[in-house]
Amino acid sequence: MLSKVPDSILEQIETDQKEIILNGPPGRLSGSVQLHNRNDDSARLRFIDLKPTKTKKTKSVDEAPLYVNTRLRAGESRLENISISLPIDTPPGTYDQYITLGGKQQKVKMVVQPLIAIDIQPSSFTFQGTAAGTKHLAQLTVTNTGNMPFQIPEVKHVAPLDMDLLCRAFGYGFRKDPEEGFTATMDHVTQNLKEHLPDWARSEVKQAGKIIETGQSMLVEIEVTLPKQAQEKNDYDLLLRFWDEEIAMTFKSHTA
Repeated sequence: MLSKVPDSILEQIETDQKEIILNGPPGRLSGSVQLHNRNDDSARLRFIDLKPTKTKKTKSVDEAPLYVNTRLRAGESRLENISISLPIDTPPGTYDQYITLGGKQQKVKMVVQPLIAIDIQPSSFTFQGTAAGTKHLAQLTVTNTGNMPFQIPEVKHVAPLDMDLLCRAFGYGFRKDPEEGFTATMDHVTQNLKEHLPDWARSEVKQAGKIIETGQSMLVEIEVTLPKQAQEKNDYDLLLRFWDEEIAMTFKSHTA
């Protein structure tokens, strides 16, 4: 619950700053202010209401109070950290508001930085079928949780990893000729890896280039084609980088 500071207390709280500046992404803008308590008793400050200027008014900004959360002893002066949390879709820009301290209006400038952020659901998929050239389609919901339009990126190719590849390669190298030394054994391991390491898998984002507006969602389809070196009896895993999120895909072997 927001606890508004009584006007009678704020009348005796002063600052010598001509302008209070808060800067950051919309979820948390922060700054500092020098406060002087001219009350005869200690003063507890939690939230101070912001008031819009006549020149620029934004509803989402007007509804958010300034968070102070401090206690000042009588006569005490101290530099305090302050912050404000705005709706995540508040557009980037500079917003001028003011608060009333010591019977005077103090200008508050809020600099909202651009925020590009997305949410992906689901973020993991399991497919059946690992033969070379097999196509799999992942359908995911991408939500724009930032304050800027988001453009669906392209994902050209990803590396499928056979999780048992290293185990098989080392097993082959150690059994190839038990009498050989370390260097020859490692040569066998390396050669086996070269022969069985799959190439890049091809991926296509069918909605690449489309725009998702702030707060909106879009169904995005990603088609992954397994490379020609893929074996239908092996399992594969890959991590697909989608903007700053990761999508995990598992491909399980399957034969009729």
